[in-house]
Amino acid sequence: MKVLRFFIVFLISMACGCAINYPSKAVSKARAYVLANMPELSEKAIYTVKYTPPRIFQKRILVRGGTPEDSKNDVMHTCIVWPYPDQEGMNIVVAGVSERRMDDWSPIRVVIRKMDDNELADDKDKGDFGGPSNK
Repeated sequence: MKVLRFFIVFLISMACGCAINYPSKAVSKARAYVLANMPELSEKAIYTVKYTPPRIFQKRILVRGGTPEDSKNDVMHTCIVWPYPDQEGMNIVVAGVSERRMDDWSPIRVVIRKMDDNELADDKDKGDFGGPSNK
């Protein structure tokens, strides 16, 4: 009986823990992608990418649930953004596409550009929302 109870608690904790880790796994992938594909970054910019929590922006590009409400299956354009310390107002932006919960997120492109806080937000959800660094 104790083994069964332990097994059930273990399964529940694994199921809960996995969904919480998806954004942090995506951030780890984005960090690795920036460091591999932008060798021209300064030491200060590399430090910023490695140790600063990023902002995560999402915008829905395909509704899969059949209704306009938020669904975990919606296809989202997701950008993981760090400030670029070498130029004021510029950001290091890693773009990718995945479902809303970010379990299958992978980077497509990295760019350095100026970006407004509300640029990638849905009409009803302004600003940055989601991710480990949500303020």
